Amino acid sequence: LFLFFLCCDSQAVIEPTTSGYTCSLNQTTSPCQTYVYYRAVAPDFLDLASVGDLFSVSRLMISNPSNISSPSSPLVPFQSLFVPIQCSCNRINSSMSISYAGLNYTIKAGNTFYLVSTDQFQNLTSFQSVEVVNPSLVPT
Repeated sequence: LFLFFLCCDSQAVIEPTTSGYTCSLNQTTSPCQTYVYYRAVAPDFLDLASVGDLFSVSRLMISNPSNISSPSSPLVPFQSLFVPIQCSCNRINSSMSISYAGLNYTIKAGNTFYLVSTDQFQNLTSFQSVEVVNPSLVPT
C-alpha cells in the first residue's frame, strides 16, 4: 500500500480535492522535505521506533525536531511529534498530478483504506487518495 499525504507548496494557497492537492510536474519545488505533525497514540505508537517504522525514518530524525532528549525515551499519549517526510508531484493519470509522499504500509486483516488513513496516519491523508495511488489493491 502506498500512501499519499496532503502536503503542498507553502507559497500557494490551493484547496485540496478529496484525492489531494494538485501540483504541476514541472515545479522546481519537487521533491521537497517537510514535516508532518503526528501525535503518539496507544497502543501501537508510544515509542519513536514504531512511529519511525510507520514513516520509514529513524528515531533520531523524529527526536531532534520534536525536542525529545533521547531517541529511546518512551512517549506519552498524544505527545506532539514532528516527522520528516519527502514529498513530490506524482502523476495519477494524464490529467491529474497530486502532491505525494511515497510511504509503504502493509495492510493488516480488517484494515480498510479509511481506517489506515484515519487511525494509523491520523488524517494526514484521505482514504480517497490512498485508493487513487493504489488502484488495484483491495484491503481485506
